Amino acid sequence: MEHESFEDFETAEIMNHHLISIKVDREERPDIDMVYMDACQIMTGRGGWPLNVVCLPNMQPIYAGTYFPKEQWQQIIEQLAKVYREEPEKANDYAQRIQEKLDSINQWQSGDTISRNQLKEQFITMAENLDWVDGGPNRAPKFPLPGQYEFILDYHLLSGDESAKDFLHLSLIKMSNGGIYDTIRGGFCRYSTDAQWFAPHFEKMLYDNAQLISLYSRAFAWSDAPLYKQIAEECIQFCEAELGLKVGPNHTHAGYGSALDADSEGMEGKFYVFTREELLTILNDEEFALAEIQFNIQQDGNWEHGYNILHQPLAPLQVLEKSGLTAAQYHPLLLSIKQKIKRYQDSRVRPSFDDKAICSWNALYLKALADAGLFLDNSTYLDKATALADWLWSTFWQNDSLLRIHRNGETKIHGFLEDYACLCDGLLSLHRASPNPKYLVMANALLTKAIELFYDPQTQQMAFTPKNGEALIVRKSDLNDDVIASPNSILAHCLFQVGMLQSNQEFIQLANTLLLQVSSPMIQSPGWYFNWSRLAQSITLGGCHIKIDGGNRQNLKPLYQHLPSWTTLEYNENNAEMQIMVCCNNTCFPPVNTMAQALEIAIDCCALSEV
Repeated sequence: MEHESFEDFETAEIMNHHLISIKVDREERPDIDMVYMDACQIMTGRGGWPLNVVCLPNMQPIYAGTYFPKEQWQQIIEQLAKVYREEPEKANDYAQRIQEKLDSINQWQSGDTISRNQLKEQFITMAENLDWVDGGPNRAPKFPLPGQYEFILDYHLLSGDESAKDFLHLSLIKMSNGGIYDTIRGGFCRYSTDAQWFAPHFEKMLYDNAQLISLYSRAFAWSDAPLYKQIAEECIQFCEAELGLKVGPNHTHAGYGSALDADSEGMEGKFYVFTREELLTILNDEEFALAEIQFNIQQDGNWEHGYNILHQPLAPLQVLEKSGLTAAQYHPLLLSIKQKIKRYQDSRVRPSFDDKAICSWNALYLKALADAGLFLDNSTYLDKATALADWLWSTFWQNDSLLRIHRNGETKIHGFLEDYACLCDGLLSLHRASPNPKYLVMANALLTKAIELFYDPQTQQMAFTPKNGEALIVRKSDLNDDVIASPNSILAHCLFQVGMLQSNQEFIQLANTLLLQVSSPMIQSPGWYFNWSRLAQSITLGGCHIKIDGGNRQNLKPLYQHLPSWTTLEYNENNAEMQIMVCCNNTCFPPVNTMAQALEIAIDCCALSEV
């Protein structure tokens, strides 16, 4: 609509005559977007972008929708203006009815505590809506939902359910082999337009790739599957090369931008897709023969307009069998193919880069680097995480509160709950991977400030907007887990973790209070509350806190392999002889001397069975 209507003189004249037009960047102001998206869904039964809303002067909406052709949009404006001019009471009455519905959907009832049996049933319920052929959710378009896979991995570790393990492997492999993954440059696209992960919407977001780095890194530590390590590292390479904000003579990064556009040269995906003839000019005969098999290259294209999306439908052994190559021949030849295609891509017009640094998205990447450093045993990633954490704190923490957006040297807009929650979570991940205690101090300061700014004792919820922020027609609480989990659920996890680390019962109780707000819908629809379900595991099972004195920090890997993500670790490297104390459900067991003994205690305490 931007080109068709908003840049059209005739349409602009109609809009300017009847309306005060305001363009909202939904990444800068997600609070505005989510309120009026709710209104759109109430009015039309569906939502999406571009979101177009017509409001009364008091900000109450009277019309909403997504895409409209130019002529229809002009008619809508004229009709709405006529109603408002000739029948203002009709517009006001309708706006009030929408307001009442907006108020009602923002009211939640506290539910009951959750049992171990109910925790076991969460995956069984979720499984009804999963795709057991291609992985991921059983629908299209298909979004990567990293938090859902984190929940499934935790559930498998707690239950031993082999179907959960199989589904996790299926999803991680299918995603990384699909066209949604950029096998040449690294990095995932935003979503797949089909159910097979084949044809993506080619936009590449920092928040997707950050969370998928964490997921694939942890999956490698759990499974030792080399593919998962490769994907995590390639995604980091993509973020560093193409999303990093380069400043200074050494092109050092000061944070990371938000996204790469899907379009270039007026076509979606143009930068990433190839005709067969192009590939024949880029590669020699031997390379093309392998590329044709590896990436399913078709004479008339495997996508549209004769273009091929580079995806990998065959397993490596199948490629070897079909190509007649040995493994020793295959790997260097594939590397040469990717390098040549990348060099050719570099000569193309690049997609536009959104260079605004968003606090919460950078915080997700902080967590990604910390997780990769820990799970992949890579000190370079930990160094990058440390540098990013320090930059985030110095840039966004100003006057004892967070800001949200940084661009061109200016930091602005009050931080939302998402910013506090994600930064706290990232700092806690870095604290787990690094011995520096200052990151736990920072996390504690964020939690204290978040409670002050966002917690409403009457509703027992965290609002998305701060008390000192701009007042909208609804002060909304964002409780559903989506591509980015609910900021309430992220913050509740942080409260529980810091509560366990510092024996802070107030934080632990508040985490439980927040969980009870969603316990009923979570039981019914765990697919939309997967991060809450992980919190329910930790609270119902009483947490798992492990205190380690002495020994080598490198020996902690079995804990990451076999215990759920919400396990908290307290490591003291001053004592030469290792002693490990496991504390679960308000009980601390006598210290043991080996990791195997500690794991046996912890796994027994955390098993999803009635006791």
